[in-house]
Amino acid sequence: MGVVAAFVGGWGHAEPLLPVARLAAAMGHDVTFAGQGAVVPRLAGLGFRTEVVGPDTLATTRLPLLPVDRGHERTVLADHFVARFGQARAQTLPAVLERAAATLVVCDEADVGAVVAAERLGVPSVTVNVLASGRMTTPAIVGGAWSRLRSEAGLVEDPELVRFGGDLALVPVARSFRDPDLPPRGAHRFVRPAVLEVAAPRPWSRSLYVTLGTIFNLESGDLLERLVVAAGLVDADTLVTIGPHLDAGELPAAPPRVRVEPFVPQRDVLPGCGAVVCHGGSGTLVAALALGVPVVVLPMGADQPDNADRVEELGAGVVLDPLSATPAEIAAAATAVFDDGRYRAVAAELAAEAAGQPAVADVEELVGLLR
Repeated sequence: MGVVAAFVGGWGHAEPLLPVARLAAAMGHDVTFAGQGAVVPRLAGLGFRTEVVGPDTLATTRLPLLPVDRGHERTVLADHFVARFGQARAQTLPAVLERAAATLVVCDEADVGAVVAAERLGVPSVTVNVLASGRMTTPAIVGGAWSRLRSEAGLVEDPELVRFGGDLALVPVARSFRDPDLPPRGAHRFVRPAVLEVAAPRPWSRSLYVTLGTIFNLESGDLLERLVVAAGLVDADTLVTIGPHLDAGELPAAPPRVRVEPFVPQRDVLPGCGAVVCHGGSGTLVAALALGVPVVVLPMGADQPDNADRVEELGAGVVLDPLSATPAEIAAAATAVFDDGRYRAVAAELAAEAAGQPAVADVEELVGLLR
C-alpha cells in the first residue's frame, strides 16, 4: 500500500512529515514525498521515493529586510497557500496519489490542496502542524479562501475549518505554546516534537546557536552581518548557520569563539545549548523549546511574529525588532537569556510538557489509518 507525503513549502514544511513517513515505512508502506524540486533530493537521499510537484517557492539570492507586516502575511497564507497553491495542487496531486496507489495522504497543514485532493478521491488525510502558535489558521483568516477552494473542487463548504486539518491533525508542539484562546477544531492530537525522537536534553552549557533558517536567511538584508558581530560580543562558544546559498566570505570575519557553517543538524547543536538566537520559525523554535533552550527571537515574516508573541507571553525568551536591533542589543539579549534563570525555567517546563506528549507511533488513530 502507498502513502503520499505532500508538502507545499520548503524544508520546514517537509521535515515535520518525517516521523509519520518513517512510521508508515516501518509498517510496510511505500512512501512517496511530493513537493518542490529544490527539496525532494534531500528526501531522496533519506531513501524515500519522490515526485516533483510545484510550485517552486524558494529564493536563491539575498533580498532586503522589510518591516514586519502581519496583515500581508495573513493575506499570503489565504490568497497564495490556500487559494492559489491549493487549487494548483488539488489538480496535480490526484495523479500522484493514483500512481502511488495511496491509501493515506500525509501533508503539512499549509498544503490544503493535498487535503482536497485526498477527499475527492476518498483517501483519508493526516496533516502535521508547521505553524506553531496556531494563530494564522483561523476561520477569520483562511475560512473564505478554504470554502471557495472546496466549492471549486465540488466539495461542501467548510467555513469553520472542520476539514482543514484532514481526518487527523498532528500537532508536534508543546501544548502550552499553542494559543490557549483558539477553540479545538476537528481531530487534533498533540504529539512529541520530532527532535525528541533523535535527541534528548543535556545539561546546560554556555554555548549559543544563531540561525535564520533556510528561507528567511535570504530575506534578512544585513541581519546576518549584525548577528555575526553580535556573536563576538557574547561570552559564549557560538555556532552561526547561514544556509546553502550564502558564502561566509560575504559576512564579517568570524570573531574568536564564533564558528560559521552552512548547515548543522539541530539534533547535533541544540542539546545542551544555552540559548538560541533565531527568526522564530516554527521548526527552530519548537525544537529549541522542546530541548529546554530559551530563545532570542527576531521575527521577520510568516508565522514568526505570532510565535514571538507566544515566547514573550510565556516568558521563554526575548523578542527584538530585526530592522533596528544593533549587535550590542542582540548580544545583550542573548546574555540576559543566559544569565536570567527564569527563561531557562520556562523553557524547561515546555520541554517537560513536550516530552510527556505521545510519540507519533503511539497515536491510535494514526496507527489505525496505517493498518
